[in-house]
Amino acid sequence: MPDATAPGHPAVAYRRAIMISTGLILFAFITCHLTNLILGLHSVALMDKWRWVLSGLWTGPGFRQLLVFAMTLHFLTALVSLYYRNTLRLPAYDLAQMVAGILIIPLLAPHVFGIMAYADLGLVATYDLVLRFFWNLSPLDGLRQVVLLVVAWLHGAIGIYTWLRSRDGSERTMRFFYPFVVLVPILAMLGYVEAGRQVIPIAEGGTGYVMQNDPNADGMSVDGAEAADIIAKAKKDGRMVGQMSLALVALAFLARWIRVSRWKRGQVHVAYLGRRPAQFSTETGLTLLEMARINDVPHANVCRGRGRCGTCRVRVMQGADHLPPPDAMERKVLEHWNAGPTERLACQLHPTAGKLQVERVIQADYSDLDYKQTGKPGDSAQKRAV
Repeated sequence: MPDATAPGHPAVAYRRAIMISTGLILFAFITCHLTNLILGLHSVALMDKWRWVLSGLWTGPGFRQLLVFAMTLHFLTALVSLYYRNTLRLPAYDLAQMVAGILIIPLLAPHVFGIMAYADLGLVATYDLVLRFFWNLSPLDGLRQVVLLVVAWLHGAIGIYTWLRSRDGSERTMRFFYPFVVLVPILAMLGYVEAGRQVIPIAEGGTGYVMQNDPNADGMSVDGAEAADIIAKAKKDGRMVGQMSLALVALAFLARWIRVSRWKRGQVHVAYLGRRPAQFSTETGLTLLEMARINDVPHANVCRGRGRCGTCRVRVMQGADHLPPPDAMERKVLEHWNAGPTERLACQLHPTAGKLQVERVIQADYSDLDYKQTGKPGDSAQKRAV
């Protein structure tokens, strides 16, 4: 989610770095999981053969703690970003990513506690065992798993897409990212369906796959009563974690509403000059980019208001004397683009009451976007926007 903390707030850059780093870890995890499902196009046996590498890696010492830490930190940081949002009128990408992010933990928690319950039952969570549960015993849980994979991939793909698009050389990167982000989930779903067909009994239209050297051949190591208690506890814990995550999201929305309702608002009149001129009056408190969105004024913003790409730059033609100065993060992006002294980032600029006249540096249709304008001779990589 785009941050909307007051300019100069040092926590913004740290939150963005946390979101990117933890997001990359989580995207690597879901990519490994989907890759394992793709192997189902060949056989369930191949899925289990590679399970220890692609999926089991994340349950081993160190990686499990890293995954839990990244997921927790990513979620909590997202709640903080939600609290600092100035408006909930979101672009389609941001709305889809936010809704997907809210749904991930309620969908994921039952699966995680279910997998953990297998160990308490004395079973090994092989793909053979899990697929039989999803396809033969509880198709509803299998459907929820499909929804989870789609939601998690959508959330992660939008985040990675935004991060990559805001960096120099993104055109080259996107040549590989676009087919990757489309093919992986499609092939994974096809692999999941084919693997399900294999574990369904022959009498029900499947192929009746039987796992060789099945570690679960002897069944559970606990009696029926204890097994029922373990399963009931796993279901209860899964529901509880899901409900807690939704409660925290609701609290973040409530806290944000309280913060926004206490604003001391003024009126600002904004005029866009140049191509596609526009004028509007609105309340202060939002960034210039947010004001433009609310008033349906088209504006370039590759990173969708995250202060990374620099494509939302404007030249301030009138009213600069009453504007807050750019913070270190904004100055870094402006320097990266060799911006003139009157240029500001619309996504970081909070207009004050009065009149403001601006002109887009990059047109809303990106027709004049040229990444060759970035950087200076001798610039180091440290001058690049995060």
